[in-house]
Amino acid sequence: MTTSHLSDPTWVGRQYGDASKLDARIQLHALYSTNTCPWQSWVFDQLALAPGSRILELGAGKGDLWRDSRRHLSAGWQIVLTDLFPRMILSATQRLANSCRWFSFAVADAHSIPFADRQFDAVIANHMLYHVPDRAQALGEIHRTLRPGGQLFAATNGEAHMRQLEDLVQRFEPDLGYRLGELGFTLENGAQQLSPWFSNIELRLHADSLCVTEVEPLVDYVFSTVEADDETQRAFAGFVSIELESQGGAIHIGKNSGMLIARRKGEACGA
Repeated sequence: MTTSHLSDPTWVGRQYGDASKLDARIQLHALYSTNTCPWQSWVFDQLALAPGSRILELGAGKGDLWRDSRRHLSAGWQIVLTDLFPRMILSATQRLANSCRWFSFAVADAHSIPFADRQFDAVIANHMLYHVPDRAQALGEIHRTLRPGGQLFAATNGEAHMRQLEDLVQRFEPDLGYRLGELGFTLENGAQQLSPWFSNIELRLHADSLCVTEVEPLVDYVFSTVEADDETQRAFAGFVSIELESQGGAIHIGKNSGMLIARRKGEACGA
């Protein structure tokens, strides 16, 4: 199985122990994405689940998927939001406090999901499976907790995602350690990893890009993923400023994101 630093527990803990670094990355996309349908809205639109469905989200973070979608929730949905980090779950609980009839919350590790067999009609893993050190274990757990015929909605990035930004950082400093493109679970290899537990695997793509016109949000994004001293950050800001000017005031960055939708196989793996 492909591994990367993005599934290193120490790195993940620094990134997601609280929401500050995640917020810097979300902000760049919120400000400069060219697709008028935001990512979380697009993800929600893919669910198409029946009324009364019981839904588990792994790695739910602050509950962003549901914040702007509450008025569209189907009748009788029961949604359990989980995350490995207690501060994330606390944030989600606070943000969705007025929607308690739909939501419940728990701290949970995808390697050992604390729910009984066949509890859920759907499991959502939104940009989180590439952070899981043992994906085979986690996928087995997802399979276990889904009802027969239940669906997994696994969002991730492709190998070309934001390649232009990675190239920009490499030109500035090859040893900085910015390697966000090294994913262990991608749009290209995800179906193969899902196949022991899931069938009818469908790939859906979200067409989007970034048109970045300011220095600071791009700098904040990069240094939310790598650590560097103030001098390095100032030098990179100057580098980006020159790059913006040379490109006519806008840096264009392609995205390659989407979702794998898969159906739980039968009572035994492969059935």
